[in-house]
Amino acid sequence: MQLRWPYPETPRVGAWGPATSNHNFCEEDYNITPYIAEFINTLTNATYIIYGLHGLRRVRPKPDGGLLSTLAFPYWGLIGVGLLSGYYHATLKYHSQMGDDLSMFLAVGAILHQLLCFQASASQRLKYTLLIIGTVVPISVYHVWADEIFMHEITFATMIFLVSRETRKLIKKQVKSEESRRKLKRMATFGISSGLFGYFLWNIDFHLCGYVTALKRYVGLPWGFLFELHGWWHILTGIGAYVGMALVEYLVTIEEGRTGRLEEGFVWPVKAVLRDLDSVERSDVRKVQ
Repeated sequence: MQLRWPYPETPRVGAWGPATSNHNFCEEDYNITPYIAEFINTLTNATYIIYGLHGLRRVRPKPDGGLLSTLAFPYWGLIGVGLLSGYYHATLKYHSQMGDDLSMFLAVGAILHQLLCFQASASQRLKYTLLIIGTVVPISVYHVWADEIFMHEITFATMIFLVSRETRKLIKKQVKSEESRRKLKRMATFGISSGLFGYFLWNIDFHLCGYVTALKRYVGLPWGFLFELHGWWHILTGIGAYVGMALVEYLVTIEEGRTGRLEEGFVWPVKAVLRDLDSVERSDVRKVQ
């Protein structure tokens, strides 16, 4: 290859000192700059931030929106995931690892709260708020104090399951057209599948690191960047998270009978699905007329 240079033969020492985090992923430390431990794993966290900013841009001018609205909270959570995860992969310190772990609750907790509180009474909203906070805060404290990951993972997986279940229930409740329901369910499935495929790559990166590292060293830099599988986990889960958040936002703000520019303000892959959905809605309106 004309454009190729080898990986450094000896480990480099970074500006942040030795790693103190429990996990040090397969990307070799400080290969690019002494200020970023895992360059690609840090850089790919921009996926969360970019999608979060797009979400805030869409909800800010809405009558029921704004930067501190219920519609905005999931996107703030997504930005928080990107910032804290990026900080962790840049420094590989224990405290930054805790921030990365706990940031996962920010995004999924906000979207679960949005789903449960939709059309709920004031007393129900208070109950759901206290239930989520009363679950997440003790688990987070225990996770940091005991340095124990299983309760954290079980809680996160349960919250993801609840988000998926409530989203599908909301599609059934809010969308009358069967064809539109199918399209939205396919979009939800795409988001979940994106996350699951990212998790598959995460496991390869984690459990087969020796083979992955040998391949990266064989192809050299910068081509080895393509095989930083934990970075792909960030990209794919960022896409999946945005799909889920945008879908919920659409469902809780849907206007019965509205057609035209349903996709406005959303970005790929949601924008393409809602543009297609708009054509279905227009067709249904013409049939009624």
